[in-house]
Parts: sequence; structure tokens; C-alpha cells
Amino acid sequence: MTDTELLVQFREPASKERAYTGIVRKYQEKLYWHVRRMVVDHDDANDVLQNVLIRVWNGLTNFREDSQLYTWLYRIATNECLTYLEQQKKKNSGKPERSGKRTE
Repeated sequence: MTDTELLVQFREPASKERAYTGIVRKYQEKLYWHVRRMVVDHDDANDVLQNVLIRVWNGLTNFREDSQLYTWLYRIATNECLTYLEQQKKKNSGKPERSGKRTE
């Protein structure tokens, strides 16, 4: 099914969930590997990807089709990765570094 067909189906209340499932099936793996390259850890990548898919569900009705669907999905995934990495940086900056050396 083409992206255009999936988007038309998504706009119809009766087929919205089926269309979303089609979008997820079509792009989930590509998005996972994009996220995984940025956040490295598998579990973190899965968490970020879940956030991406939630944002897609919430924002798809506002997708203007100015770009390809995957371009839009890729941008959402990139932004979610950057947000996650910034949160991790802030979370870890408050912790003192452990060097493994004993100070006496």
C-alpha cells in the first residue's frame, strides 16, 4: 500500500487504526535503526521509538504532505533522539564522575 493510500485511510475514522498499523509495519524497522544509530543502546532505542510512534499517532492528522511521509517520520525520530540525548546529558551531568581511584 502506498503512503498516499495509507494517509487517506488514516483520515477515515473507520480505517484509522488499520492505516496507522500499516504505517508502523512499513517504517518501524527503518526508524528503529535510525534511532539506534543515535542512541546506541537497544532498550533506549526501543523507548525512543515508542515515543516517536506516539508522536506520529498524535500528529498524523496535521501532516500537510509538504514532504514524503518517511521524511516527516525521520524528522520526528531525529527530534526525539536529540531530546532523549539532551535529557541523558542533563541527568548524567548532575552525578559526580567516578574514576575508580581511591582518595585517602
